[in-house]
Amino acid sequence: MTAARRPVRAVLFDLDGTLADTAPDLVGCVQEVMRERGCPPRPFASLRARASQGAKGVLAAGFGEALVESPEYPELLKQCLALYSTRLADRSRLFPGMRDVLDELARRGIRWGVVTNKPEYLTRPLLEALGLAQECAVTVGGDTAARAKPYPEPMLHALRHLALEAADCIMLGDAPRDIQAAAAVGMTGLAAAWGYFPPDENLSAWGAAAVLQSPEDLLEWLREKQAGADASPALPELQCDRLALHLRRASS
Repeated sequence: MTAARRPVRAVLFDLDGTLADTAPDLVGCVQEVMRERGCPPRPFASLRARASQGAKGVLAAGFGEALVESPEYPELLKQCLALYSTRLADRSRLFPGMRDVLDELARRGIRWGVVTNKPEYLTRPLLEALGLAQECAVTVGGDTAARAKPYPEPMLHALRHLALEAADCIMLGDAPRDIQAAAAVGMTGLAAAWGYFPPDENLSAWGAAAVLQSPEDLLEWLREKQAGADASPALPELQCDRLALHLRRASS
């Protein structure tokens, strides 16, 4: 069976900016660190766009890109992560509509998991706090495999854990690295337009199979994929039908 005709058996989600809206807690911690350091915190909206890049990205947006090269950066990062680890889900929530999507996936017998660049020591407690840990079929953090997205290792780890092939799964994320990691293993990648990125970001340039405007669009995409598969006979079946027709005509 070709990849286009194979049913989707698992959906892999990026975490921050795709599955859950975690920016309020992460950005809030960076703003608090800025205040403690005597810097006026930047507006939430300007920092939210970097939330998919984790604490490093939001700190760089808050203090300036030169921060990552400065001697004080390791201590700032440590301070921010220590604070963030105490309030992982104070204000973080599933994106609107995502709970219904997960319930529908379960109803259809489609497993789902998380492949994120967030380290495991933050990812697993966050999923617990959101009440998702028990239903999440696989959890891959940024430090689970040898390399994080956009490299293929996290996707391969997830596939091994699920005992599935790349053609059985799709990856949904809000950053180019999600699509790149999926493509690296031959998996279909979908872009989440509700995620964290600059307003002028061109999601169509990421190479995703589709750009979804809302979590519910995932269900519609799955329906259309299944409908297309049901409407197209497999090539061997089509060839057999044509051969049978040819033999009937030859014998008449």
